[in-house]
Amino acid sequence: MADPIFPGKLRKNDDMFMNAASQKLPFVHIYEQQTIEIVHGPSCRALDSEIFVDQCETDGVAITERRGGGGTVILSPGVLVVMVVGNKKNPREDAVEVFRRIHDHVITALCKAGIDNAIHEGISDIAVDGKKILGSSLYMGSKPPLFYYQSSLMVYNDTSLMDKYLRHPPREPNYRQGRGHNQFCTTLKKLNMPIDIRELAKLIESELKNHL
Repeated sequence: MADPIFPGKLRKNDDMFMNAASQKLPFVHIYEQQTIEIVHGPSCRALDSEIFVDQCETDGVAITERRGGGGTVILSPGVLVVMVVGNKKNPREDAVEVFRRIHDHVITALCKAGIDNAIHEGISDIAVDGKKILGSSLYMGSKPPLFYYQSSLMVYNDTSLMDKYLRHPPREPNYRQGRGHNQFCTTLKKLNMPIDIRELAKLIESELKNHL
């Protein structure tokens, strides 16, 4: 299969997506973030509207652009980044259906890890008791016609960093109900998840590779 054609400049993880598209699909890669990094999508046209840019510059925090929709996120140690490259089930499968299909399997893996009340929320989130634990983005390619998915799962990261570096988003899902970052989001550690982050990554990877 030819390398994917991504319009414009290369963005976060595009190089991994290019490599993945030539391998057996679905391709799944999961890693723990090692640094603090702000990642925004193409809808964030004015960085200062969503990010405390001066604070990021003062602290040496990188601001990176990704391909695919969704809001601005902060990646930091304790966050699992989940990447998936796969085929659409049919030519008419849309982004919402792809999100739902992937998240069904992530929720199954979480259940196996001891979190049995995770559910879909909004268009592309997973939440527990009304608090977000995973946010995701998706790029639907046409050459070739694959989907490129990436998400951040909050396992034991410092959620207070959100209020330090991110403004309240200009758009939010209904279930957020105006809550600030630290009131809206939680981590699996705060939910007393009884599993190591590496074991959780293996569970999610296996579930996606074997059943997606």
